[in-house]
Amino acid sequence: MLMVLFPAITIAQNPSVQDTFDITASSMRLPHQYQKWGFQASAGLSLVKPPADLVENAIQAPLVNIHLTFGLPWRFSLEGDLTTLLVSNQLALGPRWGYSWKNFSFNAGYDIAFVYGQLRQGGFNNSSIVWIHYPNLSLGYKLKKMAFTLKGEAVILANIIQKSGENEVDRRANFFNGVTVAFYIEQRLWKNHVFIIGFKDNYEKFYWPTWMLFSTFNRYYHIPELSFSWIL
Repeated sequence: MLMVLFPAITIAQNPSVQDTFDITASSMRLPHQYQKWGFQASAGLSLVKPPADLVENAIQAPLVNIHLTFGLPWRFSLEGDLTTLLVSNQLALGPRWGYSWKNFSFNAGYDIAFVYGQLRQGGFNNSSIVWIHYPNLSLGYKLKKMAFTLKGEAVILANIIQKSGENEVDRRANFFNGVTVAFYIEQRLWKNHVFIIGFKDNYEKFYWPTWMLFSTFNRYYHIPELSFSWIL
């Protein structure tokens, strides 16, 4: 409610100011055509609840996230994403091609991610190196000061190398790991400052922040995420 009402209150207190804001230029998750050579960055946190049988206790693990977007010619853009939990880190990079029509927009992308995790506390000496492919599609709808985006992606594991001490304990290549579905709401707070709330469901066998635990369960899990980001 505060996010919805705060911009209206601000404008009401300054009736002489003409508000020309359009969230298209300031949004980050909306799959619109980005300004050529334009650059955007956001920073935020994600609250994750891994399955209890993976971590023995149901916990919420905060993930720190940095997201970058760089506009390219011919409706293309390049997106980078760094997500870290200190003991597990994912760096993703990939292109997008987008198209907009009136208030609707669409893009298709393909990300390649590198994951490195290590756990060297409590008697553990484990590490994981993983390469992942994320083909993805996004659909968006915008109002003047809000934007809504639905994003889906497949999760394909290209390579996993896991070690315990000096011993390599697992290696796999090229298999389908699951899908993710996310919904993002972008809201203008004041001036050109935009805040993002995201809801994401990871339906996967192996969830990358927990790979250093060497899970042996061969089943899919619903792993929810709640994220908050600020466009810098």
